[in-house]
Amino acid sequence: MKLFVEVCQESLRVCSSLWAKSIVGEYSIAFIIVAYIFLFVGKVMSAKEREMAGILAREYRPDIFRAVMSLIKPNVSSILDLGCGIGSLTSLLAEKFPSASIVCIDKSKYFLKELKNKMIKPNILIVHGEAPIFPLKPESFDLVVAVHVLHEIFHFKGKDELVATIDCVHNLLRKNGHFIVLDHRNPGNVVISVRLCKELLEKLHFFKLRFKPRKITYEVLDKEWVRMSMRDFYDFVTKIWAIDTNLEEEEMNETHSSFTEHEFAHLGKKVGFQIGHMTSLTPIDSYLKHYKIDVKTNLRFPERYFIIDARK
Repeated sequence: MKLFVEVCQESLRVCSSLWAKSIVGEYSIAFIIVAYIFLFVGKVMSAKEREMAGILAREYRPDIFRAVMSLIKPNVSSILDLGCGIGSLTSLLAEKFPSASIVCIDKSKYFLKELKNKMIKPNILIVHGEAPIFPLKPESFDLVVAVHVLHEIFHFKGKDELVATIDCVHNLLRKNGHFIVLDHRNPGNVVISVRLCKELLEKLHFFKLRFKPRKITYEVLDKEWVRMSMRDFYDFVTKIWAIDTNLEEEEMNETHSSFTEHEFAHLGKKVGFQIGHMTSLTPIDSYLKHYKIDVKTNLRFPERYFIIDARK
């Protein structure tokens, strides 16, 4: 009973703030209270969520976040962090823009509970929600950011749900508001030759058997050389770590190569966005070095991610 009272007091404190009401609306206050009850009472976390939380906290992510932060206008006053996870980007946003109202939303109650336990800043509002419909008022934000989120919506829910999510973001933004997207990119199906050690060849065999999004094909040549498409290689090399872990099932059921930046930009234009800044970042080289993979190609390997700044 004491815990329940604390939950209600906390949820009412958050929802009583004027800026929270202006964003979620009076009709969603009950929804937020229920979400807070789940956040505080839910003590049990799955092994998958625990392991994923560790991945989200890896040190390389700040470099990705800095690329996002560099595109944000200094006078931004309201931000939505879409698919915030444990709030790594949310915390950076709150520090850099202390006068801005920041809403972070995620479908994982455990991740949001982890964020709540971080002693979050007073300008952050935590909301539990899932794409493509969010419990937020239209035209409430100057900026929406989505980092490594939309490829999952595309894969697990389909293209129509992804378009619906982009359309929902468009409705949540004020006129001239910005939507910054950073996500995995499809490197294409050009055939390449790579040399894998015996252990990696075994893992490639397991990967072929367990990867569900599409059929993985490759040809083993002489002296541990393997011929395969660049797309299959990228999914393999970025998912080796998940084999025989708690996250294997989840990782083997999604691809990191759902779309190119141009394909995503086309979807954004369909719902009314104007595409501004668009570039790629983060070479695959670190994976090649880490796993000691040799490559036989004259082609330049595409970078792993794209970042787009779209304006309403």
